[in-house]
Amino acid sequence: MTDDVATDSRDAADEAARQAGVEIHEVDDLTDLERISTLLEQIWGRDPDAPSIMAPELLRAMSHAGNQVTAAFRDDEMVAATAALLALHDGELEVHSHITGVATSEQGSGVGWAMKQHQRAWCLERGITIVRWTFDPLIRRNAVFNLTKLGARIVDFVEDLYGRMQDARNLGLPTDRAVASWELTERRVQLAAGGRFPEPKLDALKGSGAEIALSVGDDQAPERHDVPGAPRLLVAQIPEDVETLRSQDRDLAQRWAEAFRDTVGARITGGYRVTGITRAGWYVLGRDEQVAELSS
Repeated sequence: MTDDVATDSRDAADEAARQAGVEIHEVDDLTDLERISTLLEQIWGRDPDAPSIMAPELLRAMSHAGNQVTAAFRDDEMVAATAALLALHDGELEVHSHITGVATSEQGSGVGWAMKQHQRAWCLERGITIVRWTFDPLIRRNAVFNLTKLGARIVDFVEDLYGRMQDARNLGLPTDRAVASWELTERRVQLAAGGRFPEPKLDALKGSGAEIALSVGDDQAPERHDVPGAPRLLVAQIPEDVETLRSQDRDLAQRWAEAFRDTVGARITGGYRVTGITRAGWYVLGRDEQVAELSS
């Protein structure tokens, strides 16, 4: 890694914060750590009787130990927060980005983008080049943000990682999670930081022989497609708004969790990598690096 990459990342982070109209900085003051804890509870719709998502004393321990605890402020209002842990993966130092939350009123404002660009700069300034996190792969807007906007890849899939949770987002359903790997100095990530990483094109993918593993039916139910063997390229579609679907039809939401686990999840654990997603919700899965770069 060159110093230029770290410098460019800080410039990109500062510009992202400026465009979002926020100031982003590290937090170690107990009062602000309590504000982070409260903000995350509000974002996730946590049951007041359930354990805290991130208790202030835990955040204080993380910050004191040199981990990343960051918040975004618009004037005096805290509008987003990140808590991330230093981690070892295959003996290499990485950052595990445990949680990032953006206030509901700030969705689409660019604050989430600014938080991730700040995290990228924070890591590179410390010589760390890989960030991993887990996310719900059925939430399309998060998948598009992670894979297309940031340039990350999905490298693993874990069934029911956190067990059944009772917050408004998870509603006691299985917490299957995809593992995103964000390789901060990789060309695709540098292109994404400049807003130049291309979205995959479904027609081009089908023209390259992509097989359909999963799609959304007319009734919003999952439609599984029999794909024998191990084709080089697969695509799989997810619903437009699974969170609303979960609140309206729990049984259908459960069917989607099972269908995704049995198709996409099984392919990931079997060696496929998810290299991108279209804005229409089509995941791209491939078995080799040539597929990883197929985006147009």
